[in-house]
Amino acid sequence: MRKAVTAIRSAIMLCMMSVVLSGCVGIQLNPRERSLTQAMDDLGIQATFNARLLREHASLFTKVDSTVTEGRLHITGTVPTQEERQSITRIAWTVPAVTEVVNDVEIAAAPRLADAARDRWITARLRAILVADRSIRDSNYAIDTATATIYLNGIAQDPGERDRVVRHARSIPEARRVVDYIIMKDDPRRAPLTRTGASQGVASTEASP
Repeated sequence: MRKAVTAIRSAIMLCMMSVVLSGCVGIQLNPRERSLTQAMDDLGIQATFNARLLREHASLFTKVDSTVTEGRLHITGTVPTQEERQSITRIAWTVPAVTEVVNDVEIAAAPRLADAARDRWITARLRAILVADRSIRDSNYAIDTATATIYLNGIAQDPGERDRVVRHARSIPEARRVVDYIIMKDDPRRAPLTRTGASQGVASTEASP
């Protein structure tokens, strides 16, 4: 029991460290659309993914960010080779409770400091806009920006709310494109998936590099 508690604490600390190092904003303990148990499960998935990535490919650890929403693991960033990109997907599928993997990692040279700062500014700017829009439950959404592309994950109350979030993202002039992975509150994908189906890759997505 003591070992299990220690392992959980280590995983959470690792996830927190990855937030500091990579700017990951994918985990939000929001009880509105996810139970606290589900939110903690997502936190555990992200922490486990980070730990395995660090162990197997330490050089990639600070090059990618991850977002987890009800078992769906979304990964962004830049790596130099297709082999490394594929390794990230393979590692993601080894994490228990992952039901879907979306790999939006691009094959490119490491971003310049100025580009990384721009991406963080875009994320912060969009977050501020969502917070200010009282018709949007902003805490239901995760924002990740990589190479000036905004990736939206989260759970929308209705199509109107989803459209408002996407429009806000597209209003930011520094963003070159917006990728929408938002799902509806009543989306059938929110139903629990078995680990057997996930391990067979039935819900895996390899975005084009």
